[in-house]
Amino acid sequence: MKTTPELLTPLQFLILTLQKQLQSVVDYIETGEKRHLNKSLQQVDYIENYHAALLNQSAKAFLNTQAPDQPNALSIQCFEMISNHLKTLSNQLQQLATELQKPKMGRLFKQAAIGNIFLELARNLNLVRPAILADDSQLAIELCQLETRLEHHANPLIKKTQKRLASGQNIATLLNGLFVVKDLCKTAEPLRHIGEAIISSNLGQLIQIDRYHTLQATLNSTSLPTEDDLKIHAMGETKSGCSISGLRHADLAKRTTQDLDILAIFKEGNEEKLQEEKLGIESWHKKYPGIAPEVYAFHQRGDKAGLLFEYMQGETFDKLILRENLEPLQAGLNRLFKTLSDIWQTTQIKERRPALFMEQLKSRLNSIYAVHPEFNINALSIGQIKKDSLETLIQNAAKLEAKLKVPRAIFVHGDFNIDNIIYDATSDQVSFIDLHRSEYSDFVQDLSVLIVSYYRLCDFDPTVRHRISQTMQAIYDFGERYAQTIGDATYGQRMALGLARSFISSTRFILDKTHAKTMQFKGRFLIEQVLDFQAALRKDATSSPYQVPKDIFND
Repeated sequence: MKTTPELLTPLQFLILTLQKQLQSVVDYIETGEKRHLNKSLQQVDYIENYHAALLNQSAKAFLNTQAPDQPNALSIQCFEMISNHLKTLSNQLQQLATELQKPKMGRLFKQAAIGNIFLELARNLNLVRPAILADDSQLAIELCQLETRLEHHANPLIKKTQKRLASGQNIATLLNGLFVVKDLCKTAEPLRHIGEAIISSNLGQLIQIDRYHTLQATLNSTSLPTEDDLKIHAMGETKSGCSISGLRHADLAKRTTQDLDILAIFKEGNEEKLQEEKLGIESWHKKYPGIAPEVYAFHQRGDKAGLLFEYMQGETFDKLILRENLEPLQAGLNRLFKTLSDIWQTTQIKERRPALFMEQLKSRLNSIYAVHPEFNINALSIGQIKKDSLETLIQNAAKLEAKLKVPRAIFVHGDFNIDNIIYDATSDQVSFIDLHRSEYSDFVQDLSVLIVSYYRLCDFDPTVRHRISQTMQAIYDFGERYAQTIGDATYGQRMALGLARSFISSTRFILDKTHAKTMQFKGRFLIEQVLDFQAALRKDATSSPYQVPKDIFND
């Protein structure tokens, strides 16, 4: 862990004073002399002063993070975390000293199990400074494992005390003792957090011990460097709660030009979600090789899992749309359209699988209303004009959708947002990521999601909004040309319902009330338009095919 004398000095004094506080508590338990408790309590003010001194030094260090041989912002943040958790441990010892002054508590704490707990606590407190200065994370991992060792010593005493409670004697004292033993075990928590802070500084990203073990186990099954030779940095989180990190070489001096690239992507989260993504990637390898990343390793740990896979070179389309130079965006869209046409031709099956957009939307209404309760309104009537509730519109549109003829199914991405598509301008290739929803469905499923993922961007610069509008129209036109080649007569209606689904359901991710209201209005408008078109079609079957109005793509 990178440090400086200005940060390390107050931290060392804080640790030394905390050791005195802990030893004074042990001395009281051994001798019964209250002066030791008073001595323990006297250390609290000194600890507070050293903690404040470290925070002052860290504030100064934040202003100097660009200087050579200085800790980066994360390391400074981890120093603050260590100091905060040492102070928490001091508060716990202070509370323990107060409890020990109660009648008969001293005798209870003379038992061997309590002595072993204090020995473990003191030994681990002595490890904090060496763990900070170590070149690897082994001592930090040991700090994270203290909880298990304390519980090993405490559990027999807890069971013994619980049996004594059954006798009905000295209940108040025994209960107090039981609570204090459990509180004593909780002193492992701040030391675990200290271990996690040290590991985080060494790796380059905040990380909890469970996630570290998942990363460690996942790397062990690959030919990639071990965790001590890597730096990781946060790349975001998925809407399903998975965290995403990039892995790089830790030693800058050992990097070659090729090593400057990210070595791999590590994704950690819900086991079921990551298992679905792994299967999705494997499916794409079989159906359209080269479009999805290679999976390096998968490791399950309880209900969590880690997935390590290839880093795909290039930029996501949400980055391309914001660049002043439009050429990469235009080139990326051209390549994407060609790739999609090839995928759809290659993966097409005889079976027809409707996307059921209105069922998708209905299933998300509660989540939408949780963010925007104002959308949950009943039907309105103004004179002769009546407006159905959103639920009624969805119900009527679902009946209509069930009758629409859909083309043969193709293999879709399933979550075709602009941040899940990567374009590499050097090789003129596109790649797909986040593939846990891939399946056979209507090609409009992906295109409608893609169009609205552009619109929901919360960048309201007029130039950017105009570019977004043009891109949405280009995607719609591409889909329309494809529909014409396969004789798809209901493309416009299905696209309108798909866009309505995405416009309205995406509002649960949009906190800007004006933007969300516009998206909800566009979704309702499209559903109403399709219902009106079908009503007109029943009167005149010779009507031209429905087309989504171009104004829907404008603000």
